[in-house]
Amino acid sequence: MRAQIVAVTMPKWGMEMREGEVVAWHAAVGDPVAAGADLVDVETSKIVNTVVAPVSGVLRAIVAEPGETLPVGALLGVIAPADVAEEEIRAFVARTAASGIPDAAGGEGAPDDAHRPAPGPEPETAPPAAVQGADAPPPSAAGGEVSAGDGEVAASPVARRLARRYGLVLAGLSGTGRHGRISKADVEAALRARGVALPEPPPRRPGLPRRRGDEAAVAATPVARRLARKLGVSLLDCRPSGARGRVCKADVEAAAARAGIGLAAPGAPAPAATAEKTPMGEPLRGMRRTIAARLQAAKREAPHFRVAVAVELDHLLALKRDLEARLPEARLSLNDCIVKAVGAALVRVPEVNVRFEEERLVRLAEADVAVAVALPDGLVTPVVRSVQAKGLVALADELRDLVTRARLGTLKPEETQGGGFTVSNLGMYGVDRFDAIINPPQGAILAVGAAKRRPVVRGDDLAVATVAEFTLSCDHRVIDGAVAARFLDALRGFLEHPATMLG
Repeated sequence: MRAQIVAVTMPKWGMEMREGEVVAWHAAVGDPVAAGADLVDVETSKIVNTVVAPVSGVLRAIVAEPGETLPVGALLGVIAPADVAEEEIRAFVARTAASGIPDAAGGEGAPDDAHRPAPGPEPETAPPAAVQGADAPPPSAAGGEVSAGDGEVAASPVARRLARRYGLVLAGLSGTGRHGRISKADVEAALRARGVALPEPPPRRPGLPRRRGDEAAVAATPVARRLARKLGVSLLDCRPSGARGRVCKADVEAAAARAGIGLAAPGAPAPAATAEKTPMGEPLRGMRRTIAARLQAAKREAPHFRVAVAVELDHLLALKRDLEARLPEARLSLNDCIVKAVGAALVRVPEVNVRFEEERLVRLAEADVAVAVALPDGLVTPVVRSVQAKGLVALADELRDLVTRARLGTLKPEETQGGGFTVSNLGMYGVDRFDAIINPPQGAILAVGAAKRRPVVRGDDLAVATVAEFTLSCDHRVIDGAVAARFLDALRGFLEHPATMLG
């Protein structure tokens, strides 16, 4: 069997993906990796996903560093057996860079073939000399030797290096890290149990939070992870205050402040006040850059027009309360009810359920509704499929799951793609009315304002009702004003008489 060099390339998660930004590597050059183990986090325009190792071997080269944005099919790293010469690895990377398509890949449009191995020399049976350094203790120090099957064990890179240094067999250990991975603490505990005297850690900076355990298990935004690495702050010492318990940028900055990182030393004179403060700039990356590009293109290319109506919601709120009282499992929000009404209106006025793709009008058969979800770094729009065919309670459960995973950054790529219509609700922020920008290639987006008690005129009488304003932004290339008016009229009918949308 011949040794093989395998390219790790930027995958294509969904038809709309064109590029991705490298966020963080889970292994360092020289670390053994197991097939299917987490290898590198990549942030696309909508979510952060993890590229897994296509084969077992050694990570021989990292070509794309964190912060780099590369197109689909670009080379990220190289996996090969440890005995493949460095010259062959460098030549492989050079050939890939020169051609723009990895030798081991089938091209940008064939992500499933992006890890086909390239032939190399025959492997030697003896382990490479680099596995144990001259100053490493003999295998007997830990009471065992490195197991040939350790490459299949899920373990952090630091844990692998430490186990390799002391000749510890990973296969017999229980992992306490993320997804059951063996962490550095697990290896240290096993070594101490065998009587190995481990060196004391180097003195830490005064006030610097001490790292404890596997930081990969901490839920954090990509921006927070990058900032924590830059400042040397452990995510484990950050107090999460972001959405759904995630560590956000402000939490890392607070931890750094508590540690005295980047702050003036005690007793130091305060900097002199300046008449002008120089603004600090940073490049747009990942999700924020894609949002900027897509919405700028939408405003420039799509001729927007808007229509708005005020809708009374008292009957809808009464239906919501009645369902919650009669069905213990029902957990409904006003937004769930609005999305259901939108699905019914798209069936009633199908001319709005369209996409404008490559100068073509595409009419959609299903009411697939995207819902805008605010994130610390931007927004994402998970799609609820076939809204017209779902009951209100089932729809609410699905939407709640999508929103939760959107805020945790665990959505699948296909869950954010497609859809012919978007709902953007800022009512929970107290916004009365706003205009939303169309999410291309969709044809329309609905902006929902806050539901508030307001005076209304009914015939010759003045009354009070719960009213919200709905503003529909349309692409005039595919939707006309009369069609938009009919859609809003249908939507208002379903919202003011909600029994009609459940039939």
